[in-house]
Amino acid sequence: MIQAKAYGSFVYLSRLYSKVLLVLLFALLFSYASSVQAASDPIAQLPSSFITRAEAANPNNFKPIKLNGRIVDIALASCPMETGLIACGLQKLDLINGGPAEVNADYDLAQTFIYPSNAQPNTAVVIITRSDLMDDSVSAERYRISFKSEKKPLGLDWNWVQYGVQYKCARGDNTGQWTKNLCP
Repeated sequence: MIQAKAYGSFVYLSRLYSKVLLVLLFALLFSYASSVQAASDPIAQLPSSFITRAEAANPNNFKPIKLNGRIVDIALASCPMETGLIACGLQKLDLINGGPAEVNADYDLAQTFIYPSNAQPNTAVVIITRSDLMDDSVSAERYRISFKSEKKPLGLDWNWVQYGVQYKCARGDNTGQWTKNLCP
């Protein structure tokens, strides 16, 4: 009798635990389904540093970065087309921000745009963004590296054309906005 009562309690508790586990499982599934639905909305996923095609096309939206000395020779070296635009952009960006004293930068967004037109055939722009900077005036930087493809004896290469930079200010009148001017 005692054994049957204990067995009955065990069955009752196991059913109770099963119901609790089912409720938790449904709660987890519902939570997961909600996050998947939010993640499937591409507009909701765009970072605030996303740039439009029209903004990227205009070099006047960026402060030109001038190169001097031996860096110019390195910058003028072409990138094989197989390397890819983002990899070429990162190589060229390393020239601007690189050097023995530079901390390795983490870039959180890279965008590429190709502008085939009669005025500038085979022009490409790479926009590389670095956010969450540990700076009290600048919260993010966005670099524009433009290339032109040229046919070489061994194939197509990307040749560097221009560098530019924008800053997202962390304070002042233009807080949270992209500007080519230095932030206060």
